[in-house]
Amino acid sequence: MNILVFNVGSATLKYALFDTTTWDRIQSATIDCASSQTEGGSHELAIRTLLQQLKEIRVDAIGHRVVQGGEFFHSVTQVDQESLAKLKTLDPLAPLHNPPARNAILAVVAFLEQAQSRIPQFMVFDTAYYSDLPEVSFRYAIPEPWYREHGVRRYGAHGTSHQYLVQRAGRYLSSRWSHDASKLRIVSLHLGGGSSATASRGGLPIDTSMGFTPLEGLVMGTRSGDIDPSVVFHMMRHASLSADAVEFCLNKESGLKGLCGDSDMRRILARVKDGDPSAILAVEIHSRRVQKVIGAYAALLGGIDAIV
Repeated sequence: MNILVFNVGSATLKYALFDTTTWDRIQSATIDCASSQTEGGSHELAIRTLLQQLKEIRVDAIGHRVVQGGEFFHSVTQVDQESLAKLKTLDPLAPLHNPPARNAILAVVAFLEQAQSRIPQFMVFDTAYYSDLPEVSFRYAIPEPWYREHGVRRYGAHGTSHQYLVQRAGRYLSSRWSHDASKLRIVSLHLGGGSSATASRGGLPIDTSMGFTPLEGLVMGTRSGDIDPSVVFHMMRHASLSADAVEFCLNKESGLKGLCGDSDMRRILARVKDGDPSAILAVEIHSRRVQKVIGAYAALLGGIDAIV
């Protein structure tokens, strides 16, 4: 069986085709959807171009990575009209990630319908790994109607990545060091343009740094991570910024970029070597936040067996 997998970002489209009998990767690539090669840069055009190129290769199923599944999606879900309708309602919870992923799915649906193909599509959600978070972890100290009526709670993100890290680390520690996998205390870190941390015990998450949206938590490439919520009100009242403008700034102009003007840690570290004060400060703030989260999770877990 051959499975085609899509990972859609806000400006990129990653794909890989796997042979599941051996799990060999037949082919893969990252497409820059903002480049001229896609003639305007739409994910939809990139998808159609790719599928056209793959027409001669057998594809038995298609999978899509989706960031936010809300309280609807707790496991792998087949794409149909009902699931797509529910998915659309979750756009506000991941405004940078869910709309491009949903548009990519719709582009595949349209292509398959035109080709009269019945290849099944499935969605895998980053939030699914956190479906069983304890309530003490996912609830915020806010009025209960906000949670009951509006779904304001911690959902987490990067769950697929954290689950993989925890499972691989668990197998390694169990086989090499005879650790009891059911009791392993692991802190997993996903560090990149978006960054998050998760505390797990026995392979199950008990807490995670991202929250209602992927904006909460660690300092990221362009996202602020944790800040005092009153900053939002202050900037709206005293800088005459709209809610949309503040949201854009916290998602696109903050984090490492806000601190030193660059979101790429590789370039920032090069500037650190040159003694650039703003780059040094950005790295120190980023690292300090990671250290604080690891320390907090060590307290929650009663110790740590591994950091991965």
